Parts: sequence; C-alpha cells; structure tokens
Amino acid sequence: MTKKKVILIGASGTLGKYFFENLAKDKNISIICGADNNLKTDLKSKNKKFELDLSKEMEIKKFFEKLKKLYGKFDCLINNAAYTTEAALKENKFKKKDYFNTNNWRKNVDINLTGVFLSIKYFFEYHNDKKKLQKIITTGSIYGSNSPDHTIYEKENFFSTLGYTSTKAGLIGLNKWLSKKFASQNIRSNLISPGGVFNKHSRRFQKNYLKNIPLKRMANQKDIYEVLKFLIDDGSNYINGENIHVDGGFSA
Repeated sequence: MTKKKVILIGASGTLGKYFFENLAKDKNISIICGADNNLKTDLKSKNKKFELDLSKEMEIKKFFEKLKKLYGKFDCLINNAAYTTEAALKENKFKKKDYFNTNNWRKNVDINLTGVFLSIKYFFEYHNDKKKLQKIITTGSIYGSNSPDHTIYEKENFFSTLGYTSTKAGLIGLNKWLSKKFASQNIRSNLISPGGVFNKHSRRFQKNYLKNIPLKRMANQKDIYEVLKFLIDDGSNYINGENIHVDGGFSA
C-alpha cells in the first residue's frame, strides 16, 4: 500500500479520538491531520491537530487551504464530526422530550450535513488531484436508514433526535451522488454506518438495545476503525458508493 496523507474531521469523541490515535500509529499513514471544535492546535508532532468550527464556512475554507500550503494535497478525507443528542443535552440546549426543537434541528443540519458538504467542497477545491485515486469516507449511522427503537430510550437521559436521524439519512444521498458523479475523476466515496458504540451506557440500556442485535453486544471502537482502515487501504479501491453497516446485525 502506498502511504496516505489523511484529513480527519471530528478527531475527538468516542470514535474520533480512537481513529486519530490509531491512524497516527499506522506506518502506512504518512501524516494525519485531525480537526475538531475542542482541539487545541498542535503543529509540533508529526500528526497535527487543528481547532475547527464546522458551522463557519470561511473557517473550513481556510483550514483546507492551509493544509495544502503546509503539506501539499491529501489523499483521503474522513468526515467523522457529528452533533449528537448527548452533546446537546450537555449544552442544556433543549429538554429530552422537546422532539421538535428548532434550534436543535438547525444545529444538526449545520454540523452533520452542511459541515460535511462544506468539507467535501473545499477538499475538492484545494486537494483534488485527478491523476491519483482519492477517497472520501463519511461516518453515518444505522439511524440514517433505520428508525430508532424509541422504547429503549424511555428511561434514559438521552435519545435519538429527529434532526440527527434526518441528517444521517441525508448523508446516504450525498454519498450516492458523489460516488457516481466523480468516479471518473478517481474519487471513491463511501459511508460507514455504525450501530451503538459502547460508551459507559447503563446496563438497562444495554439490555434493551441488545434485544435488536443478533450478535448480542454493542460495537466497540475497534470494530468501526477496522472498516475505516480497510476503506483507506488500496484493497478497497473498487468499492464505491456503499453504505457499510457495522451494527452486529441490527439492519438485517
């Protein structure tokens, strides 16, 4: 495998931090640049960290422009940032049963959908190289193609919002469009849709959630990372336009 230069948008959180740390160790990754709204910019190490607000288009534009000036064109863009219900509840932006909260809807659209759109837009503007194969990998969700089982959230302090589900569904359409439109320009676009990834969930939630999972366990970070790594590697070069569910059989 040829060495890759990788941009990871959403380099903190349950999956993002794990992705960044493991890609940084990979001998086939020549440089990994991670970005998130709560990362302090660090340019001293081989693997760089940048602070980035996905709700601000000019900030995204300058980020991709800066990376090109510093390191040249990149091979792979990973869109992993997401505005989750847990994040909204921590910010005290809305109450649990406020299903039709307009501000929450807009924040989901801004980060989960428009943020991905803008990242791809400026990746194309500053890093597109038709002479070599490049990859766009986006983190979706099982709730983009399947409705949540709302009963499992009834006694929990979080739930899957309408905005989250709708924006993750939007990513499926975005991925399909990109994969057909730019295949002839050496672009591969794929979606990874994880099931529930264990993150200190209560035993009650696990018991209820696993009723829908044939493998009878929640995903772990490594489960998702191995699929991500496969899509980065050359062995997946013929895969394009797919929505890969990593959910223990939830979607079967």
